[in-house]
Amino acid sequence: MGAACLCQQVDDGLEIAFRTHPTASASLSSGAPCNFLPRTGTRESAPISICNSWVEPELMKINTRQSILAGLALILLALVGYWLLVPRTKEVITFVAQVAPAERVLAVNGRIRPRLQVDIRPALGGELIALPFDVGDRVAAGQILARIDDAPETAAIAEAEASVQTQQATLAQAQRDLARFVALGQFATKREVEQRRLAVLEGERELSRRRASVVQVRELRDRRVLRAPFAGVILERPVDPGQTVGLESIIYRLADLSSPEVTLEVDEIYAAEIRPGMEAMVSLPGQTRQLRAIVAHVEPRVDPATGARDVRLSLVDAAIDVPSGLTVTVNLVMEKRDRAISVPRSAVIQSSSGAKVRIVGTDGVVIGREIGFVDWPAEKVIVTSGIRAGERILANPESAAPGEKVRVAK
Repeated sequence: MGAACLCQQVDDGLEIAFRTHPTASASLSSGAPCNFLPRTGTRESAPISICNSWVEPELMKINTRQSILAGLALILLALVGYWLLVPRTKEVITFVAQVAPAERVLAVNGRIRPRLQVDIRPALGGELIALPFDVGDRVAAGQILARIDDAPETAAIAEAEASVQTQQATLAQAQRDLARFVALGQFATKREVEQRRLAVLEGERELSRRRASVVQVRELRDRRVLRAPFAGVILERPVDPGQTVGLESIIYRLADLSSPEVTLEVDEIYAAEIRPGMEAMVSLPGQTRQLRAIVAHVEPRVDPATGARDVRLSLVDAAIDVPSGLTVTVNLVMEKRDRAISVPRSAVIQSSSGAKVRIVGTDGVVIGREIGFVDWPAEKVIVTSGIRAGERILANPESAAPGEKVRVAK
C-alpha cells in the first residue's frame, strides 16, 4: 500500500495537484484520488496544490548527492595539501667507489710530422730547365729532381779537357826527349839528362793539375742537377720551370712519410715527468681506432716564449698512412696503478681548506668527507685517502647538503 498523497496550498496563482507516486496508490484525506485540477481563477485567487509525498524524497536525494560531492572535494584538497606540505625524501644520483687499475693520463694536442723532411735548394743559381715532379709525387733516393742551366760549366769542362789533351802531348814530348838523351849514353852530359828528366816531372804535375781542373768543373756542373737525398713524397714545389732561382730558393720540400712522428708542446710543469719510452695513445680525427706510440725524444730546453718543451713520439704502427701536419689528440700515460680508486673531478669540492666529497651513508644521510687525491688535469682523479671501496658518492655534490636524508636513484 502506498502512502496517501497530501496536498499543500501554494500561493502561486495556479492550482495544481500532483498524482501519487507511480508505485503507490494514495488518496486524499477526503478519500478522493489526487488528480490535476483545472485552473479556476486568476493568479491572485487560485492557489496551487503540491503533493508533499513526492517532493520530500526527491529533495533528500539531491542533498545526498551534494554531500557526497562535497566530501570528495574535501578529500582531494586534503591529498593535495599533504603532497605539497609533507616533506619528501630527495632523490640523488650516486656512484659506488671501486678499486680497479688506474692510469694518470695527460691529454695534449699534437701534429703529425715526417721522420725526415728537407728543403731542396740549389747550390748554384740559374734558370730551371727541368722540373719533372709535382706535389704528391713519390721519388726514389738519388733520383733527379731538377736541372739548372749548366751551359757555363759545360763550356768550362770542354776547355779544361782540351787543356788536358795539350798537356798530355807536351808530356809525351818531354818523355821522348828524356828517352833519347838517356840512349846517347856517354855522348850526353849528365846535366842534359837531368834537365829532360825534370821536364818530364813538371809535365806530369801539370797534367795532374789540369785533370783536377776538369774534375772540379764537372762537379760544378753536377751541382746544377738536384737529386733526392732519400726516398719520399714531394710536399711542396713553390717554383716553376723556366724560373730563375738563387741559392735561397726552395725548389722542393721533400719528406719521408713512411715512419711518421708526432710532435707535442708540453707545458714545463708537466713535461718534467715525461721520459723517453713512455707509452701514449694517439687519436686521429674522424677515426675511432687509436694508435700506440712511444716517447722518442724530450727536448732538454724550455722555449722561453711559450714555456713549453718539445716532445716527439714514434708511432708503433709505422705502416699507417696519415697526412703530414694533421692535428691529433695524444693521451700520454704518465703513471699506471694496479689498484686505485678513481672518481670524477666533478664529484670533488675543492676549497682553500682542502678537497671533499659527499657520501651517502647506509642510513641515507649525506656526510662530507675530506679526501686526498692526485691533482692532475684529467676528467678522473686518483684518490689517495678518504674513500673506501663500496661507499656511495654523490655524482653532483651540490645535489644534497651534509645531514640531509636522500634516496638513491636506481
